[in-house]
Amino acid sequence: MEEKAELTILCMWQIFGFCVPAYNQIRKHVFVETEKSWSGAQSYCREKHTDLATVRSQEEAKQLLNITGASLGDSWIGLYRDDTQNWQWSNSDDVIYSNWRADLFCASVNSDGKWTDLPCHLQEAFMCYKETSNITERYTLIEELKTWTEAQQYCREHHTDLVSIKNASENEEIVKKAQGKPFWIGLFNEPWKWSRQGDNYTFHNWNYGQPNNGGGDDNCVLMSKTGEWFDYGCNSQNSFFCCEGSSSGQCFYEGTGKTWQGAQSYCRNQGRDLPTIQDQARINKLICLTPSFTVYNWYYWIGLYHDKENWQWSSGGDVIYSNWGRYLFCASVNSEGEWEDSLCSQRNYFMCYSEPSNITERYTLIEELKTWTEAQQYCREHHTDLVSIKNASENEEIVKKAQGKPFWIGLFNEPWKWSHQGDNYTFHNWNYWEPNNGGGDEKCVAMSKTGQWFDYGCNSQKSFFCCEGTSTSPEPCT
Repeated sequence: MEEKAELTILCMWQIFGFCVPAYNQIRKHVFVETEKSWSGAQSYCREKHTDLATVRSQEEAKQLLNITGASLGDSWIGLYRDDTQNWQWSNSDDVIYSNWRADLFCASVNSDGKWTDLPCHLQEAFMCYKETSNITERYTLIEELKTWTEAQQYCREHHTDLVSIKNASENEEIVKKAQGKPFWIGLFNEPWKWSRQGDNYTFHNWNYGQPNNGGGDDNCVLMSKTGEWFDYGCNSQNSFFCCEGSSSGQCFYEGTGKTWQGAQSYCRNQGRDLPTIQDQARINKLICLTPSFTVYNWYYWIGLYHDKENWQWSSGGDVIYSNWGRYLFCASVNSEGEWEDSLCSQRNYFMCYSEPSNITERYTLIEELKTWTEAQQYCREHHTDLVSIKNASENEEIVKKAQGKPFWIGLFNEPWKWSHQGDNYTFHNWNYWEPNNGGGDEKCVAMSKTGQWFDYGCNSQKSFFCCEGTSTSPEPCT
């Protein structure tokens, strides 16, 4: 009976009177009126056709809607979110260099109840919670502006901790309590880890502007003679400390210069490890171990190193719910030459590159405000693409070209994937404020009868589109 609900169309491609390129070959699409969950629709399409439909352009979206019956309501397409960070260059270059402005972000709730990740040193109001059976006393908004770390300390001293949020109803209750004021919550992203397994202290003592990944590969940490921390290349030779047992165990100064890994191996061969630092008192004890008079040894390895992104709650609970207000970040370069991830819908200057032999003509700053997608389209029409950056010297050259103006580069983060393996088109047609993850678990995409896309919970029952493979005998362009 399901087959009777299928209505097919052979899409005819005609854009401004020209044929589309060979990689945009014609596909046969099928509309299935029977309502299924997204995974049920995917299984049906893969069994009877090829896969759920990939929408590669506005023209293809219009073709789908022209199928008889397809304009009756929202219908599944093949887009879904897998929640992995996937930074990639617009021109498909490998991401081998980065220069991000900050390596530790903390989560804030904005006035709309959506979560945003911000540098932790910014000052905001914050929400504490207390373990109590009285629901009205459980959450407390503190309207005093503090950094995330200061807010965490305050909540732990006067309540239980910064608030952690486990579901949409809790998020709604907390947002209502805040009455439209933005505030810190207990979620933070900590990519730095301690060498000694099991040590999870979040205390930091970064020097101003650190960590900055200045060398492009600064994945290990040095402490200066005065106690401040710097990220540094792990292969440089420096003195270090070895410590016994727990994070309060006795430490020893080692004056021989070694790489970070060499220092770690040296300590571990003695049954010790590089030091974990959980407070200022630990820093002071280590400083006391260093030689009083020295010309060269002003920096020492400690046990901190850069691993992968790791969102976690201050209270130690599992991250089982999120309500991020953004879905796709694009990279821009600020006035100091550092990279920032921004909403792609923002308007910015942008840097194009071309492939001429003349180096002075390679990079072009376009001082016209465009979204990232508009900038990409402009660069591809008039140059080669948005610029990709492979090393620190290229970054320096491009920043010099911009003369202090912020601008888009070709780096973007795409967590949304197409069901049909190998389809990597970056075309989107989200409705305003979509995707919004409104139910806390909206990881699949439906297209409305007017062509706009909405994220939905994957268990919703909807009609859907299937696609076949490419057509073997497309009709000629007219």
